[in-house]
Amino acid sequence: MRFYLDCPGERSWWRLAELPDGTLAGLAVPSATPYHRNVGYLGVVPEQRGKGLIDEILAQITRFHAAEGAERVTATTDTTNVPMAGAFDRARYDVTEIRLVLEAPGAA
Repeated sequence: MRFYLDCPGERSWWRLAELPDGTLAGLAVPSATPYHRNVGYLGVVPEQRGKGLIDEILAQITRFHAAEGAERVTATTDTTNVPMAGAFDRARYDVTEIRLVLEAPGAA
């Protein structure tokens, strides 16, 4: 969370995602870089995964930025995070680059 607190986005943008009955579903952290608004962090709690909530939370972050006048919303995810990559694809986010981080064996 320290990383997101240091980003240009505002803490007041962050939201807990809740089901209609008030059950915690996840966390939405709309954020910003010096260049664009972005999907800083999106998380669905383990017991709520697989129910399509990722799409709802991503849509809310996107709508939030659009309502604030953002012309472009960017996002990143790990190449192995198939659910998040799928959500970006379903939301029609464009893939503009891929970053691959390599580590030497035993570096972890």
